Amino acid sequence: MRLRFLSVLLVSLPVLVVAGGAVAQDLEELLVQVGEEYATGYTAPFLHGFGANQNANLYSTAHIPWNGLTFGVGVKVMGTHLNEDDQTFRKVIRNVDLGDFDPALAGITGDVVLSGPTIFGNADTPGRLQGYVGGMEVINQPTITGLLDTRFVPLVTPEFYAGGIAGFKAVVRWFPEMELGDYGKTSYMGYGLQWNANGVLQTLPVNVMVGFFSQKLEVGTLLESTGSSYHLVVSKDFPAFTAYGGYALESSEMDISYTEETSGTTIAFTTEGVQDNRLTLGVTLDILMKLNLEMGHGKLTTYSAGLMFGF
Repeated sequence: MRLRFLSVLLVSLPVLVVAGGAVAQDLEELLVQVGEEYATGYTAPFLHGFGANQNANLYSTAHIPWNGLTFGVGVKVMGTHLNEDDQTFRKVIRNVDLGDFDPALAGITGDVVLSGPTIFGNADTPGRLQGYVGGMEVINQPTITGLLDTRFVPLVTPEFYAGGIAGFKAVVRWFPEMELGDYGKTSYMGYGLQWNANGVLQTLPVNVMVGFFSQKLEVGTLLESTGSSYHLVVSKDFPAFTAYGGYALESSEMDISYTEETSGTTIAFTTEGVQDNRLTLGVTLDILMKLNLEMGHGKLTTYSAGLMFGF
């Protein structure tokens, strides 16, 4: 029963990658209609939320054997909660050549207001590009709609781990490179190392672990996302469950590149994640399989769950 469920799970994961690639393709089709200034405001919540997801659910216990093999395979599901304000944006650019936004106004200096739904805003309402000279509106153009009307940024990833020698455990998150037709290739790779201190500090009443994790996701030529985490974890075992908590220093970054369809200009920019640390609290149930539930809180709050099979 367990093996059958695990087989179905692993077979279904590539479908999730393809679905994610389709969403990214829809995103590219929207972005090619706007310039860099609009794109940075429009995509910011996605970049920030996705980075927080990448660094979530990297552990479910601080216990690692010092002289016994442990290994497992499963899946982690993460969702970062956005503020209501993240569903819209407004950006004012002052004293610019309006010809950059409307060729008919080349050489005229004025102010530009970009506003509307972000990627996670209303998918039926377009944004606006407005230009002003001396307070008089000279440009008023519709832009693009939101893509997904939601306040949660999701991520699903498989995970593998093996360890038990001198308190070390290696963790890997990985998808094989997949071809998404004309859109390009998607690949994902993450790796980390964790170490349990109880083999040295044997009198501690709880398990203590330190670790790091680094990862990289590429979706066609549109985006590349990286993340890293350095964490300290404490856990306590009870019958049938483990309670754990951790503190992490983390970073994330996303590069986006596309060609604007009107001008043919290549747009490329980098956005850093807003979250640089987090406090995590969680619980792991260990009955035939390991199910963990956790909440990580920093500048953003991420909820996650993991289902692992192993020993």
